[in-house]
Amino acid sequence: MPTGDLKHRAKRWNERVKLVATPFTSVAIVTLAAALINPIAGKHDDVLADGGWILLFGAASSRIVGQIVLTFFRAEECAP
Repeated sequence: MPTGDLKHRAKRWNERVKLVATPFTSVAIVTLAAALINPIAGKHDDVLADGGWILLFGAASSRIVGQIVLTFFRAEECAP
């Protein structure tokens, strides 16, 4: 198999991996924003009150899953 073909396959694979990881990262950002904005809107001083810790845990979990998905990247450099 030509090295250019392997490089092309690796690029396509990496793009698919990024497409899978992006929603997890986006959900983490939105959940973190909700965890921080909700207490401000409710005029609470404690972010962890009223289930805020659940949102923070969900955001961290989603981000970790996104990072785990990114470990499936393939090297695009092919040895000649």
